[in-house]
Amino acid sequence: MKRSFLFFIMLLSVLPACFAVEQTDTLKFVYKLHGQTRRFQYVFVPERDGGVTLHWGIERNLKWWSGTYRMTPQAVETGNSLSFMMPEDGNHIKLSNDETFAMISCKAYNSLKDTGRFIYDGVEYKLLDRDSNCNFGNLLHAIDAEGGEVWILDSNQYPLIWEMRNNPLEINWKVR
Repeated sequence: MKRSFLFFIMLLSVLPACFAVEQTDTLKFVYKLHGQTRRFQYVFVPERDGGVTLHWGIERNLKWWSGTYRMTPQAVETGNSLSFMMPEDGNHIKLSNDETFAMISCKAYNSLKDTGRFIYDGVEYKLLDRDSNCNFGNLLHAIDAEGGEVWILDSNQYPLIWEMRNNPLEINWKVR
């Protein structure tokens, strides 16, 4: 018991400060696209090198589909682009050093907290309010100039995009 506790402490010490947790709970992301609804299960797992692996799963055609998205340590720290790559059964995707999936980078999160704005994919989002919350804590509600809205979990551990509305790609989601 003592040895496993020490291992856990050592693991935390090698992760970037904004991602110092073992892993998140299983979250249910509900996507809406062109009148269709898809319900994915996500688990975000920090890696020793500071990256994060997102394990996803969905039931499709009475079969369980699953795969992963691997975010590099650079993306977790300073990424500035959101991947909208469609998950395909059995694929294990390593995203580029500037891409995150379903979350923003530490740099973007810190900018939102410190200055009330952040830039992702060349789009500036401005903090609108801090009034929303979910069962994991407070949400930061930001909006872009075209009316795209995001609610980001106010967590320096996992700044997940809890909800997205009015996305120009028409890919909107909410964690349930």
